[in-house]
Amino acid sequence: MTKASDGYVLTAKDLGTGRVRWSTAPWWPFDSVRGELPGPEIVTAGGKDYVALSISGDPGEDTLSDGTPTVRTAVYPADATGSAVAPARTVDIPARESSDLPTAQGSLLAYFGDHQEVTAIDVTNGKTTSYSTDDVGKSPSSKACRLCGPGNSSAGVTSRGPLIQGGGNDFWVPGAWYSPSHVPPGAQGPGGYGEMSESLTVIDDWIIAGWPAKGTHSSDGDTRMWAVHDKSTGEVKASATCAAGDSAGGSSPTDVDPALSADHRYLVHGVLAFDLTTAEGICLGATGTDKGVVLTSVGDDGTAYGHTVTADGDDVSAPVDVAIGTGKISAQPSGTEIPTMVLKNEAVYLSEDDDRYSVAVYPRR
Repeated sequence: MTKASDGYVLTAKDLGTGRVRWSTAPWWPFDSVRGELPGPEIVTAGGKDYVALSISGDPGEDTLSDGTPTVRTAVYPADATGSAVAPARTVDIPARESSDLPTAQGSLLAYFGDHQEVTAIDVTNGKTTSYSTDDVGKSPSSKACRLCGPGNSSAGVTSRGPLIQGGGNDFWVPGAWYSPSHVPPGAQGPGGYGEMSESLTVIDDWIIAGWPAKGTHSSDGDTRMWAVHDKSTGEVKASATCAAGDSAGGSSPTDVDPALSADHRYLVHGVLAFDLTTAEGICLGATGTDKGVVLTSVGDDGTAYGHTVTADGDDVSAPVDVAIGTGKISAQPSGTEIPTMVLKNEAVYLSEDDDRYSVAVYPRR
């Protein structure tokens, strides 16, 4: 995304060759816009990819009027061609700013302000579905979750409604499923006080949640069971046990983005790695003798890439790869760069410097 004299221009390049596949006509939807350069969001619907841009502005604003706070979203097909591609459709939402939530099937999601209203946009037809504060704040059961209600927040939207994280760390989709009904094997069952899970993370159609292991309490800081849940049903897809720890070398993969393989079979998140086909998971946290491994990317062959960390979280690290199927860790030569993304035939390396991005792509040998 770049800014031209008369608007924003989105350019799509072929990763294999670097050639420009298509670019958009300059787009400036309002006389004045708020916020920084809009970031493109990739949305998949019906097996087809789309690129969506959201810009905030105040149409109708003039010397005497404030205008109407609006977020306008432009949707482009990812397989477009040409040098002046126009949006396939644009959608207006009456809101001041957009804050993207993880995408659901066929929707680009936005969470607005402090009131937790969520609007889902179907990119295939522009239809919007809004969920009010009542939808977000409503608890599944006052008896089942005594701490739910206050502090509820939106964590995403599914094909069955909004995904809610309760103030007590339970999570659910209203009228569809409730997390204490989907306790992973080896985890502590419901205690009735909303203490079952923590560190909820959403990627694609999956939820990653940490549960107390059997015989522990969520506040003990003890062993935790990390599970991957299906976002639409709550069912457990895979799980792994990790010892406690506050850094990425322990059981809490905080400040680390999850990543999926291109075929969506493998999922890595910090010290965790899952095979979603075999339902197996491994923990690569630091032990008394071994350093931990934090993973960044994973390929379709089940090889994940990352670096080691010490038990105290020091920056001393070394590049490694991990075979998820066996858990075998192999050290790479010093100075080896870890790929941001691994595709079938290429490895992609992204870097950022003062809001300028560089992309380096290397073919598989």
